[in-house]
Amino acid sequence: MGTCKYCGKSVGLFSSVHKECEERHNRACSELFAVFSDYFKGAKTASVVSSTIQSKKNEYFVSNDDVARLGGDAINTYCQTLRRPFPASILGITSDFISATGVSYSALNSKGSLDSIATKLMKGFIADFFTDVLPLDKAFSRCERIMKTLPISSSLENDIYMEMLEKASVNFMKDGVLTASEQQHIDDFVAKTGISISNLPAKYQDSDIAKVGQAAVLRDLQNGIYPVCNVQLPIILAKNEHVLWAYNGVSMYMEKIERETVGRSGGFSFRVCKGVTYRVGQFKGHPVEHSRMNLEGNGALIVTNKNLIFYSQQKNNKVPFNKIVGITPYSDGIEVHKDGNAKRLTFQGFDSWFIMNLLSMVGNI
Repeated sequence: MGTCKYCGKSVGLFSSVHKECEERHNRACSELFAVFSDYFKGAKTASVVSSTIQSKKNEYFVSNDDVARLGGDAINTYCQTLRRPFPASILGITSDFISATGVSYSALNSKGSLDSIATKLMKGFIADFFTDVLPLDKAFSRCERIMKTLPISSSLENDIYMEMLEKASVNFMKDGVLTASEQQHIDDFVAKTGISISNLPAKYQDSDIAKVGQAAVLRDLQNGIYPVCNVQLPIILAKNEHVLWAYNGVSMYMEKIERETVGRSGGFSFRVCKGVTYRVGQFKGHPVEHSRMNLEGNGALIVTNKNLIFYSQQKNNKVPFNKIVGITPYSDGIEVHKDGNAKRLTFQGFDSWFIMNLLSMVGNI
């Protein structure tokens, strides 16, 4: 004989709950969710939420896990109704609800419901900055207030900043022209968040963020200004050498040439004595070369005003611009041809647009 998971009394051999207990529990959960929903609609107070939870726990077998699950669902439903401009009351409503449930923050956020509200609010206020509804300081002041009430991980915070910067870049580049005001918005946002546009994660290397940053670098170089690019790699720069851009997650391939001799043989044999045969052979052949590209390493390709520098755990390589006799651009990288008998190099994992434009300016840098 087993026991009912709700009331603790004995049940039949092949059952774990009393049907009546399960029905009471399910009905109580439905009623509790309705109270939560009414709270977010403004029809119930936090004290009503708290007292209802206690009554359902005492009489209808509602557990803390049930409260956390239903509360998370109610928060998600509320989040979906939020539209800009966001009222200032949202944080207070959410904070009071968290307290009224009597369960932990992490339990309510087990499916990311509280993260969803924080993300939506932060994205909205950042969008208000990029659309000139809010000044930068005010937008970030509101974001900081959100994170104090609804703490999020640093990785999620960074993802929010990168996503909003990407959306702003897409909107700004729709007409193919980045105005001085739009560039200023990008510069201010990057300075505030600490994002390094010239050293983006591999995920954003071919994004509109990169295009905006690269266009700004080329424009600065045309005006005789070297941009500041902080690359945390153990590379040594030459005198008057400046880092302009860094690509992460790049693969370097180097040409490998293999030689073999091919041909045919001929000739004849004759018997010298018993058990001994002498063969007169003839061989005519010629050398043949085969070329293939070997993967040498995966790492970062750093673009300076003088060199292409590849850095990885497996292999490092520096290609001076003045040694390059040609570059073949591809949709996902470049093939470099150096002077002399140097082997070809291929760098794969980025859009070649920036490097091709940069090399056209090298003589003037």
